[in-house]
Amino acid sequence: MSDQRIGSLTVCRNLALPLALAVSLSACSSTMAQTQYNDVPILIVGEDEKKITVRRSSEIHKRVIARLKNSMKRTGFRVIDEESVAVDLGWKIKDRRKKTELIRLAKLMTKSSKARHQVRAMVTFRVHAYRPKNSDSGIGSVQTRLNGEIYDIRNNEFIDEYEMPLQEYPAPSAEECNELCLHEVVGGRAREIAASLGVILAQKLAHYRDVSAGTGGSGGQDRAVTGDNRGGGGGSGSGHTMQTNYTIAFIDFSPTEAESIIGVMADEWPGYKTHTLIDKEAAVRRYSYITSAKPSKMGEWFTILLRYMNYNPGKDVNVRIEEDEITVEEIVSTPRRPISRDEKRRFN
Repeated sequence: MSDQRIGSLTVCRNLALPLALAVSLSACSSTMAQTQYNDVPILIVGEDEKKITVRRSSEIHKRVIARLKNSMKRTGFRVIDEESVAVDLGWKIKDRRKKTELIRLAKLMTKSSKARHQVRAMVTFRVHAYRPKNSDSGIGSVQTRLNGEIYDIRNNEFIDEYEMPLQEYPAPSAEECNELCLHEVVGGRAREIAASLGVILAQKLAHYRDVSAGTGGSGGQDRAVTGDNRGGGGGSGSGHTMQTNYTIAFIDFSPTEAESIIGVMADEWPGYKTHTLIDKEAAVRRYSYITSAKPSKMGEWFTILLRYMNYNPGKDVNVRIEEDEITVEEIVSTPRRPISRDEKRRFN
């Protein structure tokens, strides 16, 4: 009996900013903090172009990708959900997509100007499942193999590849088990397959970290402006804190002014985790800013900070907050605005 190939899955993840060697493999041990790599947003997608791979809409794909997301989240990576982004952008996700389509999808996500859509690493995975050649002997079995690649989407860079060892599982004979039956056999093993793959991916990705996100100025992310040590997202007790990825746009500020404001936010505001410059134009600088602070607190702190930096909120500067999108616009030009003590300390 000839091979009856069922298919394979592939998953992709985007690495949106430059990657740098920063942490050792030991960081993937059980002591790794849940938020340790939160500045590395990952997109996991299935590459199912070839008919020998399990299609994206199959139950096997759903089980594998759900377990993979869970494994990566538990080891500290920020997992961007492809379907949620597709809903935001009005996209329709189809089966049998080429790798070039997945790369294009990841690149367009990072160009949406929304912090919650930014991706750093694209992880592709393929699950091959088929009957071995001796399947006509009356003793049924099915073999599975997983492989894929990791890419830095923003830099068009190949990072690494991986492949799980070939696994063989008992299954009803070919006469007793059709393709749907075989999918159930493989699907039953999907969670343990994906769990092992999640460990391997965490080990490989632990070498890379987006150092461009930074921690703000010299003050560090654990110092709160109130002095009560509520700040920082990297402490051992903050792993289960719900965080928000705000998109913050500074309009009509000079680069020095915008950098000074975001620097104070990084150094002094409670709940801060990390921030990244998404894009910059002549009059607009847009950041991703991850924090556990609620929108109401963000508005309160902006008022305090702007006043402290010699702005007049509501007159010189307008702050608009709509859920996770914040716009800070300079209404009146203030070219002779005095430099605050924080700016002097930070930029010396």
